[in-house]
Amino acid sequence: MKIALFSDVHGRLRIMLRMLQCWQIQHQMFLDGALLAGDLGCFPDESRFDKATRRWIERDPEEAGFPKYFMRRKTEVETVFGGAPEHGEFATVKCPILFVAGNHECFDYLVGCERAGHARGAPKQTFPVDCYRKIHCIKNGAIVRVPGADGGSIRIAGLWGIENARNGSPKKISDVAARQIEAAGLNGFDILLTHDAPGHSYTGHAASGTISRILDTCRPPLHVFGHAHPVAGQHEFQKDPIPTHSWIFEDAGFGKKCNGSLEGAMGILTWDVTHSPQGWAAELVQDEWLKRMRHRTWQHVWPDPCRQASPKAHEDCSQ
Repeated sequence: MKIALFSDVHGRLRIMLRMLQCWQIQHQMFLDGALLAGDLGCFPDESRFDKATRRWIERDPEEAGFPKYFMRRKTEVETVFGGAPEHGEFATVKCPILFVAGNHECFDYLVGCERAGHARGAPKQTFPVDCYRKIHCIKNGAIVRVPGADGGSIRIAGLWGIENARNGSPKKISDVAARQIEAAGLNGFDILLTHDAPGHSYTGHAASGTISRILDTCRPPLHVFGHAHPVAGQHEFQKDPIPTHSWIFEDAGFGKKCNGSLEGAMGILTWDVTHSPQGWAAELVQDEWLKRMRHRTWQHVWPDPCRQASPKAHEDCSQ
């Protein structure tokens, strides 16, 4: 199985979708899923934006991407989910896109979406938040199973929010949800997906003792988190005696001055418990097309067909 990994998207869903398209085209295969560790930027309209989001939108209008492109159907987004023949079959994003709530979402809207129910064909214990019914939130404290094209599957536990929030705030990590995940016990799931950081291993300022407690109890192979930032270029964190490896990625944006790149913003998980001794491997995406994406150019970037992973592509370009 191949699963794409992201941390904070903050409304830049079109950029995330382009990255999914480019990876599939480059590697000539479909992804089995995509996971986002909170701060999707799930606001149904501009009146619901929080203060931090409003400040960023002044510099980067793409941060308003959710209400602008995912509350009412847009042809350019439908093409991503329905197929773009000019870029080949792998330009179609078919995989489930799953996320947990961070601290920059409209929780009233999420509650309403959860009450509206599950989407047909999507993993159980999730609910769609967009008009295309393609982006699904994992219920707080739930464990979902995502099947792969190879016949395997992966189990993902989802925990919303951050620990450093006032009591009673919907942004605060729910101890009920945390205990629900802990009840799965040792080997009860494969990935813990959270927004907050693990208190025992992450060396930055943001951290959660609750998440460390879950990891110590359940010891899944992998934990994906957001909210904070990689430290001095370090994306992976692990500290004995807890064996879990925690991963974080750069925001799917171009920085405060919109002059940065997307390097470090996407990871790929290879999950193969049948043929791999460890069963999994996570890595940063470092493809050439990702390095070319910038604030004003990302919409025009596609993989170079002469550099695709397919041997036939190389043969065709050399003729």
